[in-house]
Amino acid sequence: MKSEPASGPTLLLPSSPTVTSSELNDDELLSLSTRELNRRLQSMTSEERSHLKQRRRTLKNRGYAQTCRSRRVTDHHKLQDTNESLTAEVNQLKEKLRTLTAERDYYREQFERLIQACVSGQDIDMVLM
Repeated sequence: MKSEPASGPTLLLPSSPTVTSSELNDDELLSLSTRELNRRLQSMTSEERSHLKQRRRTLKNRGYAQTCRSRRVTDHHKLQDTNESLTAEVNQLKEKLRTLTAERDYYREQFERLIQACVSGQDIDMVLM
């Protein structure tokens, strides 16, 4: 393709080679921008164009589906890890609750003994032993 500016020497631009559907592999088909793909498709028949566009759409959808599956698996593993750590934390808190409940019950019993000792006039030091 030739382009001649209003002044100055003639500038030669590279012409776009004729591209056939067999010359575009899947990686190229996916990596081309839409504008570049359309530029390359101009020299093809409408059947070849629609075949390549459909192939590109299929490949892109396949990539999106794979990304979705990978994200779902990753999210599932993250949720499993979170669930395990929360379960461990709950178990620790239950154990702490059991310990604190036992301690509370001990002090409650001591308190009730003191009350009984005060009411009955017993020696407080003897009650707490």
